[in-house]
Amino acid sequence: MTHRMEKEAKRILQKTDANKLLTLPHVLLHLLDTCQDENVSFEQLANVIRRDPALCVKIISACGGNCTSEKNLEQSLARLGIHTIKSIAITSAVQQFFSRSDQERLAFLKNHWYHSIFCGCIAEQLAEYINYKHLDEAWLAGLLHDSGQLIMEATYPEKYTTALAQLNENEYLHEIENEEFDSTHYHVGASLFRKHDSNPFLADAILYHHEPVDKILDAHPLVKITNLANLLSHEQFKQDPDEALNAAERLFGLSEPAVDGLLKNCIEKIGDIASDYEVDFITDDIDSDTAKIIHANDQLKQVQLAEQIRNIAMLDGVHQHLSRIEGKQALLLALKQNISILFGVSNCILFLYDAASDKLQAISTAESGPHFQDIKIPLEPGRSIVTDALLEMSAINSFELEQDALSIVDLQLIGLSGKEGVLCMPLILHNAAIGTLLLGIDEAQLPSLSKQQNLIKRFANEIASTISSSLSEFRGEGDEGNKTDPDQILKARAGEVIHEIRNPLSIINNYLEILGIKLEGDDPAQQDLETIRSEIFRINSILEKLSESSIVDTSEAVPVDVNALVADLSHMFQTSLFAAHDIEISLNLDESMPPMLTNADALKQIYTNLVKNAVEALPAEGLVMVYTQDQVNVDGKAHFEICVADDGPGIPAEILPDLFTPIKTTKGDGHAGVGLTIVKNLVNEMHGSISCRSSDKGTSFHILLPRNIQE
Repeated sequence: MTHRMEKEAKRILQKTDANKLLTLPHVLLHLLDTCQDENVSFEQLANVIRRDPALCVKIISACGGNCTSEKNLEQSLARLGIHTIKSIAITSAVQQFFSRSDQERLAFLKNHWYHSIFCGCIAEQLAEYINYKHLDEAWLAGLLHDSGQLIMEATYPEKYTTALAQLNENEYLHEIENEEFDSTHYHVGASLFRKHDSNPFLADAILYHHEPVDKILDAHPLVKITNLANLLSHEQFKQDPDEALNAAERLFGLSEPAVDGLLKNCIEKIGDIASDYEVDFITDDIDSDTAKIIHANDQLKQVQLAEQIRNIAMLDGVHQHLSRIEGKQALLLALKQNISILFGVSNCILFLYDAASDKLQAISTAESGPHFQDIKIPLEPGRSIVTDALLEMSAINSFELEQDALSIVDLQLIGLSGKEGVLCMPLILHNAAIGTLLLGIDEAQLPSLSKQQNLIKRFANEIASTISSSLSEFRGEGDEGNKTDPDQILKARAGEVIHEIRNPLSIINNYLEILGIKLEGDDPAQQDLETIRSEIFRINSILEKLSESSIVDTSEAVPVDVNALVADLSHMFQTSLFAAHDIEISLNLDESMPPMLTNADALKQIYTNLVKNAVEALPAEGLVMVYTQDQVNVDGKAHFEICVADDGPGIPAEILPDLFTPIKTTKGDGHAGVGLTIVKNLVNEMHGSISCRSSDKGTSFHILLPRNIQE
């Protein structure tokens, strides 16, 4: 029976991607708000993510490796990069928005979240009590012990929650799961973490958390901690505490008063976490009126999540618009148009901060005339609401102040706006002052604008980012006397290009999630979607490292199944690159090759560039041949080889001497270009070698890399 359940658990995992797991809207809103903070740290992000089982699963699935300690989780987040984390947050929000939403499903998510947090807290305190060194690992084991439930719920959304709702007090959930789905949540959860995480004891803790005490007396501490934490956090403990108290005594020598103290601490901690996220629970002692208020609050969170998605989409449109505009006057006009469309405000004045004079200066437009640039306000408290907004780093409106408290320049600005008053928004980027945006408004507009304050704040951040990249133009510093370092210009342009690439990638990723929802869980296309997601994630990783002046960190070595990597990428090329060019591919992979300690991202980039070069050089009906070979001896040192060959016309003799120089390209006739330069650099960084053989019968590239295997 166990083998059958494990087999079915793997099948369930194949049907449902971890990205489809639902998260409470309350938690998603908190994560989205955290991600929008430009100064957010990975520690802050880790604190949000480690308080939600679904988000933890998504991060572990995305990064692989050992994420099961707080330090490793932060390192994994740093490796993924802030843009990928934002993409995960936005994708989760889109997933939540387009999924079936009803009280029964929301109740399941809330109960699961509460039990997971409770179990995580108890596990952490038990670990501290027995001096188990890895407290954060114990927290995550408790938090994730029922993660299989989330996967089964995502696989069978209506059937699973219905089965839960019909569960009576004399039945165990895993028995119903086995009857209905031929597996259990703990088999599914354990299979998930055996697949994605390198810590085997986490998978064991999940698999054995329902085992009787007699069977786990000598098990690893993490297994015993998680098992007892589940018993103590279970609803059944309140009605019949004897089983859990007996387990506490036998496993760790815990007395009943000690258990009571531990539970009291955890209940207080959960109350604080739930308060932070504004999550309320309906308990037996809640009256009907309070229950209605809680239901209304849950619905409000769904609405707020929808508004967040809308705001993100609108601001992405604003960014796309502003980033394509050149020239100060055109950009000022575009700012005015976007402000009018988004907020119904037609009059605005832009002030920029000049560090040399320590003043805010109004920027003139074609409409305002040249006199605006003569308005310069020292950046001192009390001089103007324009400067006070920037100094206090918060929005200020003139209606909050008495008329006598306004300076003359404030009154002049109100008059110039043509409205009853003004709203001043600080423009700040990475804690650096950019300026202030002044909006002319009537008092009747304040309630509407107050409801949109989050959108206004993010819009101001977008403006600050746009303006910061064009400050020299705004300040008239574009003359010959102020030449910028060409390297700096190149880096700035590269940064802009990277930013522009990320935006459509995020949109594509979000639409992939929507498409995945529309397809059946066992649809063959789901595998293709997963491959595309994996490649989008890899592109994001490359962009993240490119922005740090390095394309790929080749020093990161993990066990890599080279044959599987080649086969997976070839499958993706089969339905895209090869099909579009009417090219065939032949694979001859050395099945005896063990996993190699190497860099998967670098290998993917090397293989992708070699295959693309081959395809672009081949005529229709051409053939690409790929083979791998283990145990290649070069100068007495063991290597493994990857070869990509084709039956094309070959590389011209005059190109071969400069084959890896990026300005030499013969695509269409041969196949050399910037892609080969990248390949050569990556191979060198991995302490390998690359060689090429070419004739009129075809071309082959041979990559030799050090044969390092895990002992």
